[in-house]
Order: sequence, then structure tokens, then C-alpha cells
Amino acid sequence: MYSTTIAIPDLEAAKKFVNISGKYSNHVIRLKCDHYVIDAHSIMGIISLDKTKPIVLEAEGTVPSEFITDIAPFQTNDTK
Repeated sequence: MYSTTIAIPDLEAAKKFVNISGKYSNHVIRLKCDHYVIDAHSIMGIISLDKTKPIVLEAEGTVPSEFITDIAPFQTNDTK
């Protein structure tokens, strides 16, 4: 399993993130924020998250190195 903290601060970032996660639609990727867990491929789910809180991305199984590179702009060290 791969896990990292990310930030998706606005609608434009959400669109970009969904486009990236869509390239890996055969992988199970979840976003966790507080007690909510959503599918990382869902624009509606991402929009509903609290943007002021850290978002934890979890991907099951072996994650391609390209995925890690693709999501790098969203990664943060925020641990509020």
C-alpha cells in the first residue's frame, strides 16, 4: 500500500487530480479526510472534502512510479 498526504485546494486542482487518477482507474485509490473516505476517481467526492484539512491518499497494491510522479504537485507535509 502507498500512502501520502495531499492538498486539493480548489476546483481546478480537483479536475487535474481526477484526470491523473483516471489514468490509473484499474487501481484502488482512496482519499481520506476526517472520517470521510472517497474514491479518488470521483470529482463529486473530491469537491465535497474539507479543503482546510489534510487529505490522505491511499493506493492499494503496487503503485506505478509514474503515479507517484504524477501526484507529486499535490503532495504536502501537512499533518494538522
